[in-house]
Amino acid sequence: MRYLNQTIVGAHIGPVYTFRKGRLDMQLTKGTNSYSLSWEKQGRDALLTFSKYPTLPKKRVNLFRYLGDDIVITGIEVHGADRILKINLSNNIQLILGFYPALQNIYYYEKDQLVDSFFKNQIEPFISKYWLNPDSPLPGNIPGQQFQLEDLYLAELGIDIDPESDQVIFGDTSKFAITSIADFIPVVLKSVSGPKSAPLISIHKTAETVLKRWKSKLEKMRQELESANNWPELELKMQSLQIAQGLRIPIVNGILTIESEYSPIGTKLEYNVDSEVSLSQAIETTAKNIRKQKAQIDQLKGILPFIEKDIQKLLALLEKDDPENLLHFLQENGETLDKTGKRETLRKPYKKYMSPSGFDILVGRDSRDNDVLTFKIANKNDWWFHARQISGSHVILRTGNKAPLPIDIQKAAQHAALNSKAKHSGIAVVQYCQRKHLSKPKGSSPGQVLIHQENTITIDLDAIDGA
Repeated sequence: MRYLNQTIVGAHIGPVYTFRKGRLDMQLTKGTNSYSLSWEKQGRDALLTFSKYPTLPKKRVNLFRYLGDDIVITGIEVHGADRILKINLSNNIQLILGFYPALQNIYYYEKDQLVDSFFKNQIEPFISKYWLNPDSPLPGNIPGQQFQLEDLYLAELGIDIDPESDQVIFGDTSKFAITSIADFIPVVLKSVSGPKSAPLISIHKTAETVLKRWKSKLEKMRQELESANNWPELELKMQSLQIAQGLRIPIVNGILTIESEYSPIGTKLEYNVDSEVSLSQAIETTAKNIRKQKAQIDQLKGILPFIEKDIQKLLALLEKDDPENLLHFLQENGETLDKTGKRETLRKPYKKYMSPSGFDILVGRDSRDNDVLTFKIANKNDWWFHARQISGSHVILRTGNKAPLPIDIQKAAQHAALNSKAKHSGIAVVQYCQRKHLSKPKGSSPGQVLIHQENTITIDLDAIDGA
């Protein structure tokens, strides 16, 4: 890094171009010298090469269309934990070059704000602030720690790798072919094992995706609530239909007209009415839609505050450098993530949460998933929960052969109540038993069970924090 820093700091950036897909070349000029700095994606790795003999560009790209004509490299920094290179430019511009799958891209920043990237449609990465300048001591996880400063200076005279010992040879041109520093840099970068901070980056990337989905869901629900609040208009239509039915007002060309003297509001009203549908059917359908919209208002008003609260919590966690709590929060909110923060691609028939004592709480997604969860996944000694006499998810408290504490029972019962049609009723009775006390009646519908030994617990839904 010291050699690269001494060579290109002060260089002006010229054309930026690409020879093939996945490769980006930057032409640099410093005094009378010209250089080429190239980043190229190769499978799960990316390679960086530096050459004193730049080739002519074949195709320009627009990644750096924001650059002016006199942009100079002011410094280079390497990340202390991951394979990430930061090139600092004049005008408060930075380029972030990543070299492993979690961050395999080039990002363009202005004043610490992401402006563009080489591969488009990628979410802005989270990178911890652990940068090393050329004079910083090398951490143990960075290859090359065993090299002395003199060795790095000798690299300019030629380097090679002993095929028997797999060691880098410096300055010895009698036995080994001369290898330029440009070929040494990819060897160093490629020799690094998986980056320690990759899970952190994956978790933040996943969290940003989840945040966008939650915001989209929130906006959709707000629109649904706004639409549902128009139920008085449907009620006025229903009254008009009832008046038309009582007075036998005809529908002309699919239009029902209620003159002002018969109108419920004293002004003329007109409605589109399907001529193939009777007024009785139209009244019944309108009344059903009114009931549906009123119920939807209650449901949405109950859900929206908690979605808003979860979004605020997620935003606060994203601002902190605390990947462990961020991952735990996402998992607690039903996101199926592995320990690195990446989404599990295999769909599971349940959402997973955790009880106060550390037991898994599994919540079935639908009636068929309920059957799979209860009769194929749950152990006979696990505990089963369900809202009594109302449709809802099967909930399994996975305890194995251990006895759950009352707080675990309470938590699992809360999940059963919240994932049922009783979730907005204020109070819900939840039945529970060990899985071995359940059976599936032959020919019964999905999710239906017989309980042979039942316990019950009453859940106060209004008292649940963040329910």
